[in-house]
Amino acid sequence: MFFLFCLIAFISVTCAKYEPYTEEQASTFYANYTKQSELIVQKLIASKWNLYTNLTQFNKKSYERSVMLSANFSREKINELKEFNWRSFKDENLKRAFLRAVIVIGDSGMPEGNKVLRWKQLKESMNTMYTTSKINLRNKKLSLDPNITGIFQSSRNYSYLSTIWKLWRDNSGKKIRKLFPEYIELSNYAVKGYDFADYGEYSRSSFEVDDLPEQLDEIYSKLKPLYKLLHNYVRHKLRQVYGLSETEGVLPAHIMGDLWAQQWHNIFEDIKPYKNNTLLDVTPKMKEKNLTPKDLFLIAEEFYTSLGLDPLPESFWNNSLIEKPNDGREVNCHASAWDFYDGKDFRIKMCTKVSMNDMFTIHHEMGHIQYYMSYKDQPFHFKEGANPGFHEALGDLMTLSVMTPSHLHKIGLIDQLEDNKEQDINFLLFSALRNIAFAPFSLAVEKWRWNVFANKTTPDRYNFDWWKLRCDYQGIVPPVDRTEEDFDPGSKYHIAAGIPYDRYFVSLILTFQFHDALCKVSNHKGPLHKCDIYQSKEAGYRLRKMMEKGSSESWNKVLYEFTGGKTDKMDPTAILEYFRPLHEWLIEQNLPEQEWNCEQYLDYETKMVKGYMANKAYRDSFFTFGLKLIFLYCFCMIFYF
Repeated sequence: MFFLFCLIAFISVTCAKYEPYTEEQASTFYANYTKQSELIVQKLIASKWNLYTNLTQFNKKSYERSVMLSANFSREKINELKEFNWRSFKDENLKRAFLRAVIVIGDSGMPEGNKVLRWKQLKESMNTMYTTSKINLRNKKLSLDPNITGIFQSSRNYSYLSTIWKLWRDNSGKKIRKLFPEYIELSNYAVKGYDFADYGEYSRSSFEVDDLPEQLDEIYSKLKPLYKLLHNYVRHKLRQVYGLSETEGVLPAHIMGDLWAQQWHNIFEDIKPYKNNTLLDVTPKMKEKNLTPKDLFLIAEEFYTSLGLDPLPESFWNNSLIEKPNDGREVNCHASAWDFYDGKDFRIKMCTKVSMNDMFTIHHEMGHIQYYMSYKDQPFHFKEGANPGFHEALGDLMTLSVMTPSHLHKIGLIDQLEDNKEQDINFLLFSALRNIAFAPFSLAVEKWRWNVFANKTTPDRYNFDWWKLRCDYQGIVPPVDRTEEDFDPGSKYHIAAGIPYDRYFVSLILTFQFHDALCKVSNHKGPLHKCDIYQSKEAGYRLRKMMEKGSSESWNKVLYEFTGGKTDKMDPTAILEYFRPLHEWLIEQNLPEQEWNCEQYLDYETKMVKGYMANKAYRDSFFTFGLKLIFLYCFCMIFYF
C-alpha cells in the first residue's frame, strides 16, 4: 500500500513538472524575456558600434565579451522556450511572438560555449580581415573606400583594372579562405537543434515559406529575357571601348565599373545611347554647389519628412559617423544603419563622399532608420521587417523617386529638364544598370551560400562553383585565371561577414511592387518610371502603416494590405512594367545575339576557371594593326621611289 502511495505521488509530481504551461504563463514569460533581451542586445550593439568605428584589439575583445554574454543568455532562454508548447497556442499573436523569438535566437543558441566563441571569433576575424584589407600598388597602400572603388568607377584602362581586381582578391578573399570551412561547419552546428537541415535552411526560415529557392528562380525566369537583352547591348558597346573579342558572348568582370560587377551604372557614360541628353550624374553639380556630406543627409531627411514621416532625432546627428575619420582610426566603412533598441538611438555609419551614388545610398540607409523609428514600440522580437527583404526594399524604393530627372530638377541638381523619348531611354538604361544587372548577381551569390551550407559545394571547389554560378546567371567571367588557391567569394563583404544575400533579390522585386502601389495611391499619371512620390502625404501614410507593424504579422498579409489587396506574393510584374519602354527599345536595336559558352571557361578536372579570352581580341587587333603598318610602309615606299 505504501509503495502504491509513493508511486502515485511520484507520478503526480512528475506530471506536474512536465505539464504544459498555460498561455497566460507563456505571456508573462515572454514579457519578462523581451525586457531582458533588449538590455542584452543594447550592450551587444553598443560594443559592436565601438568596434566598427574603431577597429582595435581592445574593442574587439570587448565585443567578444558582449557576444559571449548574449550567447549565454540565448542558450538559457532557448531551453526555456522549448518548455512551452507554443505551436499549439490559440493566441495567434503569442504564437507568432514565440516563433520570431526562436528565429531571432537561432544560431546564438549553440549548446557549447567554446564553440559559440570560436564561431563568433571566426566571423569577426573574417570581417576584420576584409574591412582592413589594402593593396600595395606602386609603393602606395590603397584601401577599398574610397581608393579602389573610385578606380573602378573612373578608370577605363583594361590591364590596370585587371591588376587592381586581382590584387584586391589576393589581399581579401584569399586570406579568408583558410577560415571559411570551419565557419561553415560551426554555422551548421549552431542550428542543428532546431530541425533545420543546415544553416542555409535556417536563414531562409525568416521568409516563412518552404519553397523560397523555387520562388526566386521562377521570378528570375521572368526577368531573364530583359537581362539578356541588356547584357547583349552592354557587350556590344564595350567592344567599342576595349576592343573585346567579337566571338565571345560573356563579359570580363573587371570592366563593369564595379569591383564585383554587381551593378553597372558607373559605365553609363561609355554606353549611353544618346550622348547629347542630360547627364544623370549630378556629382559635378553637387561639387559646384559646395555640398558637404551632412548636406546630403539633410537632403535625404527632407525627402522623408515631405511624406509626413518623422524627422531624425537630435541623437542621430550627434552619434552617427557620416565621414571617414581623419584621426588615424581604422573603421568599417561599409554603409549601414543601426538600431540600438532603446526607442531613441538610431545611427548611420558611412564614409560619405559627395557624389550622386552616395546620395542614393544615404536615402537607402535612412529608409532603414525610418523603419526602426516606426516599429520602435513593437515587442522586441517584432522589431524587424515583415521579411528580410522589406527593410532593403524601403530604402531602394525611395531611390526610384530620387533618381528621376524630375526629382533631381526639383531639388536643384539639374538645371534644365528635358522630356523626350531619348532622355527616357537614357534614364531607364541607367536605372537598369543598377537594378536589372543586379538581379542575377544577387541570386548567384545566395545560391552559392546555400550550396556551401548544404555541402553541395565542398571546400575543394569553392572558387570553381562560384564562377560557374556567376557565368550561368550573369554571363560574367574573371579577367585572369582562377584556381582553388583563390577565394573570390570572400572578396565580397557579405560573404566575409556572413550576411545572407537573398534579401537583396527579394527587396529588388518588392521595391518595384511598393513603388507601383505608392504611385497609385499618390494618383500618379503616366509611365511608372516617371513617378516621384516626393511630397505625397498619402504615400507616407501608407508607408507608416506598413512600417509600424514590424514583423508582428506575416509578410504576405502586410504585402496584401500595402498593395491595396492586389496580391500577397512577390511579383515581377511591376519591375517589368517599369522597364517596358527600355525592353521594347532594346528589341528594336536588333543586335546579334551570342551564347555565353560558360563551359569553355571551366576545367572540371583541375577546377581551374580560365580568364576572359581577351587575348584573342588583342591578337585580332594586333593582326589588323600589323596589316595597316605593312600597307603604310608599302605606300611610303611607292612615293619614295
